[in-house]
Amino acid sequence: MQAIETAVTVDFSRRYTLEEFWELPEREDHAHYELIGGFLHIVPPPNPPHGDLAAQMIIALAEYLLSHKIDGKIHHPPEPIYRAEGSTYLEPDLMYVSKTLRDQMGKKRTSADIVFEYLSRSTTVYDRTKKADAYLDLGVREFWLVDPVTETVEVRHSSKVDETPVWEICRYSRGEHAKSRVLDRWEVSVDELFKDLG
Repeated sequence: MQAIETAVTVDFSRRYTLEEFWELPEREDHAHYELIGGFLHIVPPPNPPHGDLAAQMIIALAEYLLSHKIDGKIHHPPEPIYRAEGSTYLEPDLMYVSKTLRDQMGKKRTSADIVFEYLSRSTTVYDRTKKADAYLDLGVREFWLVDPVTETVEVRHSSKVDETPVWEICRYSRGEHAKSRVLDRWEVSVDELFKDLG
């Protein structure tokens, strides 16, 4: 007997559960799906200088964690943040998870202390709006948006206005140092981050 393959139709107008999302086939174009509130979003594969920015940020973050003897973990794709409740599954470009948060979450990574996204022309609106809002809903404390076009770093810190979660935004340009509030005294030189990317 021969098995018959059935094509899975992807419907962007309907809501998916996390289980249905996990059953979707991989895309042939190397893009991947993300799920926010049950709705699918396509994230295209990264283009330069994405990889160089990721390498620079990993070095800066790892050096800080090692020199300060901080027991946190750095994760990169395809490591996700996901929750069945709310049907959300996201793959940050990079994330930092503290030991305290790891112990609280257990085996399922439902949040992160800091997430990083490296913007491109095709993802900038999605990263700044829907994905940023989803990270806030997931309890992410700090969100770094690294923009190689404007050579700026936007650091968002979770806050509340009348009990509603909001992002407090700080922008850093050439000649400045982007600063974390989650990791005490950790800062990244914007000049160093974008050096040799031209």
